[in-house]
Order: sequence, then structure tokens, then C-alpha cells
Amino acid sequence: MSNSPVPATSGAPQETCAAFLPAAPCATYSSVAATSNGKALRWAAAGTITVRLASVEDTLQLAMRTDCSPISGPATIAGNTLTIEKIATGASGCIGAAGEHQAWLHELLKRPISMTYTQDTLTWTSGTNTLSFQAE
Repeated sequence: MSNSPVPATSGAPQETCAAFLPAAPCATYSSVAATSNGKALRWAAAGTITVRLASVEDTLQLAMRTDCSPISGPATIAGNTLTIEKIATGASGCIGAAGEHQAWLHELLKRPISMTYTQDTLTWTSGTNTLSFQAE
């Protein structure tokens, strides 16, 4: 029996980029378009929202930055369906339009999201809402 000490681990958990879909590059994505009930949401078109998926100790984690505050949570992917569990929102005092944008995103994230990746665009669809991204 060896008296060798067990190696200690320290520091932050290892995080590696994870792809949303097999065809999509592993990257941070910026919003390029959004619709609600078929109506364009202009505020989402100019990279207002960024999103990335990471694997942290074998768990997928979604990290999103908005014009209001960060949103994150553990994620699962089954086929082309993304589900965010235990959505966490960073501390913020969002009022007006930024607060409305945040509320819209929370509604989008509360349901399973169907994902497609075509012509360099990652598109999320949840109910009657869509949000499209391109890799940065």
C-alpha cells in the first residue's frame, strides 16, 4: 500500500465549448433576428443577445448576455431540442424596454427550444417565438 498523497485539485472547474448542434460550430453566437407571433423584434437584430454553450464537469451550461443582465442555467439537448433548467438571472434593475426584452427571453427559455442550423444561422423556435444567431 502506497502512502502517496491523493492529488489535490484546485481552481475553477474545467469548461470547454460545446456545440448546440452537430453541424453548428462551437462558438459564441450573437443575435441577428427575432420574431414574436411572426412580427420582427428589431431590438434583437444587432447582436443585443449573445449566447454560448459550455460543458462544465460533464454538464451543459448555457450562458447568455442581454441588454439587461446575464442569464444562465444548466441545459440538456435531446436531438435538436434544447431545454434550459433552473434559469438564473444576474442582478439587475432593468426598466423600460430592456426589462421587456428580458421578460421575452425568459418566456422563450421556459419551454423546450427547437434548434436548426442552416446557412451559418442558428435558429431557436419556442412556441410562436424565434431567435436567430450567427457565430461571432
